[in-house]
Amino acid sequence: MIAFSFLLSLNASIAIAHPAKEYDAVVKQLKTQYRAKKVNLVFMWLARAAVSVIRPAGVKSFSLTVFQNLTFSANSIDNEMQATMRQAYGPEWSSIFHVRSRTGEQAYMYMKDDGANVRFVLVTIEKEQAAIIRATFSPDKLIEFLNDPKIMGISLNDPPPATVKPAETDKTDNSK
Repeated sequence: MIAFSFLLSLNASIAIAHPAKEYDAVVKQLKTQYRAKKVNLVFMWLARAAVSVIRPAGVKSFSLTVFQNLTFSANSIDNEMQATMRQAYGPEWSSIFHVRSRTGEQAYMYMKDDGANVRFVLVTIEKEQAAIIRATFSPDKLIEFLNDPKIMGISLNDPPPATVKPAETDKTDNSK
């Protein structure tokens, strides 16, 4: 019970430490304008708590929110989402990319350098579904990880153990 309380409070502190006003604006747009329903991701709190403790590849925090049942006009959603993203993510954020496919799928990525950390958000919209991924990571730790990838002390660069082949038997004829 104590461990559960600790993880719950850790998860709450992660949410508080990660300002969400930009995220809230995008969520509001998806929920109100497009009547999207948020999908419950059962063990997301556990994944977020684990990442905040282990910090793989320099990732300090992340969240993933998935929506379904979006209803929108294919003709207007691109302009509406561009306006929402520009308003939510102010001049301190850099628009990394905005892509719209011929079939209507869209993706937006914004990034912000906070000195020792980088924050990014990726919003994707596809047919009746949308997802928002946001994360904070240390670029120095990411570079360190890329140079020598280790997760929980296990190097991802180490070759797998060699398989030992049984010794070949001597096939010479000694019957003389």
